Amino acid sequence: MRHMDTAAYMRETYERSTPSSASAARRAARSLPGGDTRSMTWHAPYPLYLTRGEGTRVQDADGKWYEDMIANYGALAHGHNHPAIVASVAAQVARGTAPGGPTAVQYEHAERLRSLNPSLERVRYCNSGTEATMWAVRAARAYTGRDVIVKMDGGYHGTHEWGQVNAFFNANRSAPAVLDGLPEAQLAPGVPLTTANDVVAVPFNDAAALGAVLDHLSDQVAAVIVEPVLGVGGGIPAAPGYLAAVRRLTSAADVLLILDECATLRLGPWQVKHGLTPDLTTHSKIIGGGLPLGVFGGRKDIMSLFDPAGSSPIYHASAFGGNSLSLAAGIAALDRFGKDEIGHLDRLGERLRSGVDAAAASANIAARAIGEGGLSYVHFGAAHPRNAADTARLREGRSELRSLLHLSLLRAGFLTAPHGLLCQHVLTQPEQVDAFVEAYGNALDTLHPYIATHHPELITGPSGATLHPDAS
Repeated sequence: MRHMDTAAYMRETYERSTPSSASAARRAARSLPGGDTRSMTWHAPYPLYLTRGEGTRVQDADGKWYEDMIANYGALAHGHNHPAIVASVAAQVARGTAPGGPTAVQYEHAERLRSLNPSLERVRYCNSGTEATMWAVRAARAYTGRDVIVKMDGGYHGTHEWGQVNAFFNANRSAPAVLDGLPEAQLAPGVPLTTANDVVAVPFNDAAALGAVLDHLSDQVAAVIVEPVLGVGGGIPAAPGYLAAVRRLTSAADVLLILDECATLRLGPWQVKHGLTPDLTTHSKIIGGGLPLGVFGGRKDIMSLFDPAGSSPIYHASAFGGNSLSLAAGIAALDRFGKDEIGHLDRLGERLRSGVDAAAASANIAARAIGEGGLSYVHFGAAHPRNAADTARLREGRSELRSLLHLSLLRAGFLTAPHGLLCQHVLTQPEQVDAFVEAYGNALDTLHPYIATHHPELITGPSGATLHPDAS
């Protein structure tokens, strides 16, 4: 196989081995734009259609099994069809899925969640992380009487209007930044330009930039919202001391701090592990045991605004918010997510990142894994990104390369995400991580001729140094 044929060969191999997924994609496209209903899971030439999950594996429409290395983009912690979760769901189905009134599983789940994260003095339930961040921001605005929200450039907080400002996805409208040196406001298609009046983006890991914004806007800012690990912006962990500085700055400015831990609950949660107390927190993903569930909460005085017996309560309604089925699954999951399980995921993540780095060095390719605990991302390039702009530079012009790596790993029997996310399950064992690292190294070896031709800046010498002046 000549290097110029690598891309065509990999796509042809994928199509030849997944005819049932191709057929499903054609059928789905008659009802669903693009043949899928979730932007993140689509990839060229068509997404892999999955029929079942079992433990740490998933099966595609052609009957092939894959080791699941993304855990539904971090939303699963206990693998697929965990017996205790299945039993809890089955028992709850017999009692009712959403009876339409308060149930015991609401406070039973809340008590477990508060035990895991003590900053949640009071909580309210919804259906997703998107809803959770939306309601946390609503609470902050209602409590402070201010409108402006400060977020991180490239931070992802869901698909509502303000969440789609500088969210590291395609944008077709922009507005000037409020201060020189800040990223201009980038708005996703369909988001009105007026949204930029109330949302300010600052670079992640840059406390000085945040301080300047808080000084400039003084009493207009309701809250700062931040992910402890910048998710779709590249899996970048907060630099040591950064979030402590954010906490000091927000407290000094009398601005609320919202920590979006929808993804990073699987790390401990992050705030407990690192000793930081926000005013409000959002969780989703793993708290529902594989079913849709979101939660927002924090200080009792702020959350009291949702008490219907109050003088002017925030109206918060949802037919399936805090539904019994998701809460029952979540209770079973949280009962099996303590220090031992979190420590296991931490060790798996460290093993994976060190293994990926070693495999890349052995293949003489500039690539690295970053992240924290059981949450990792793989990047091409020698640089360590500090913010979303760095990630954009690392990805520029390399979309085909990342696609080929993804197809190579699928061919080897590992389900991954094209943008580089890697997550494990509590059931994942070290040997499975080692097998993935081996497959990753083999994929880089296979792609080496392609990389040498199309991305020579990524080729390294025996010492690990790049042979091209620009390997960022």
